[in-house]
Amino acid sequence: MPIILDETFAYFDKKRLENVLKFLYSNYENKQIIILTCTEREKETLKDMNLSYNEVLLN
Repeated sequence: MPIILDETFAYFDKKRLENVLKFLYSNYENKQIIILTCTEREKETLKDMNLSYNEVLLN
């Protein structure tokens, strides 16, 4: 079953966002994690940390 997060990190500062993404990436690598957001922040942070991800744009 996937983990679905909808705007969960909206009020996180950059360091907290990095920490939680690192935690999710390392502890749930065999799970599908879906992050719903209206910003580019999570994508940019994953890219800066060299963590792989797939992006799906919904219009």
